[in-house]
Amino acid sequence: MTAIYLIRHGQASFGKAEYDCLSELGEQQAVHIGDSFRARIGNFDKVVRGSMQRHQQTTNGCLSAMGQTDIEPTIDAAWNEYDHQDILAQFNSELATAQGVKTYMSKQDNPHKSLEKVIAQAFSRWISSQHNDDYIESWPDYQHRIQTALANLISGLDGEKRVAVFSSGGPIALLSQAILGVPAENLMNLNWTLVNCGITKLISTQKGIILSSLNEHSTFEGNNKHLLTYK
Repeated sequence: MTAIYLIRHGQASFGKAEYDCLSELGEQQAVHIGDSFRARIGNFDKVVRGSMQRHQQTTNGCLSAMGQTDIEPTIDAAWNEYDHQDILAQFNSELATAQGVKTYMSKQDNPHKSLEKVIAQAFSRWISSQHNDDYIESWPDYQHRIQTALANLISGLDGEKRVAVFSSGGPIALLSQAILGVPAENLMNLNWTLVNCGITKLISTQKGIILSSLNEHSTFEGNNKHLLTYK
């Protein structure tokens, strides 16, 4: 059996011009999760990460805290997040950029609630697969990419017992949704519950994949609750 730890990246720079960069708190989360892994399992046998900057920064912070700076992560863009800007833009062109989102929010009586509603509507449109040609990456293509990424990871294992994958909420939610049989239309409800640097553990066996734990984040409770974020 092989344990595959799917780790969501640390807090990114939400609302900033460059989202794909860890905030100062996100950097602290990455180090903290590394300390936790070092105490729990010691070392990883294999490390894979997406190609986004927030994946790289989270990986580096975690491995540094674990004292595993000698391991060379495999970079696989198949573990990257969906293109949220394209998904929003195809629903409402006003939301195509970070500045556009800010402008939209400034016009709302309840900015955050209004943004959550429009995001849910935009993703429902994407997941419905009724407008696939509109998107840079359609929902079926996204599903195929993430499921293939996991299949390729498993087929390439060579006796490794502890594998870390640093990715994003979307891929982690999609794989969990598929294993649990949760309807696709409920994906975003699952995605929004995932915390930054939360851990989802899969067990790869000869009989298939088992979801051992989902969004485990007890290390961010108690004295460390200031490190708990969802975006």
